[in-house]
Amino acid sequence: MDLQALAYLGELVGAIGVVASLVYLSIQIKRNESTTRAATTQDLLSKSIDMLLSSNSADSPVLKAAVGEQLSASEKVQLEVLYFARFSHFNDAYHQHLSGKLDKEIWEMYDARTRRNLRQIEEFETWWNKYQANFTQSFRKYIQDIKQDG
Repeated sequence: MDLQALAYLGELVGAIGVVASLVYLSIQIKRNESTTRAATTQDLLSKSIDMLLSSNSADSPVLKAAVGEQLSASEKVQLEVLYFARFSHFNDAYHQHLSGKLDKEIWEMYDARTRRNLRQIEEFETWWNKYQANFTQSFRKYIQDIKQDG
């Protein structure tokens, strides 16, 4: 085998090595994406459960408001804080969705929850006008689009 043949063989081996490295890297990226999506989903669902548990006590202003009981001034503030936490959570889910870190099916669940909360919160417009500046611009547009859809 002459020197030219060895050079071609070296180039062929190098090219095979580059292709193998690219295949390996592709597999690792897909695994990482899957792990990131799973971690994002787990984090969001854990936060959802925490919020549900914190608003389910017998003296919760959420439950009192839901059954039409009169709220004290401090309970009204507490309710506003709970709404703020809830919509901050929805804002987070929305951005995880936009960045591709949330499975479509999980996003559809959060989208439905967001829409349901807009309809269920009494005086949502008043609350939203007071707090909307605390949310991202794209999330505010998303909420505006929901409100326009009816």
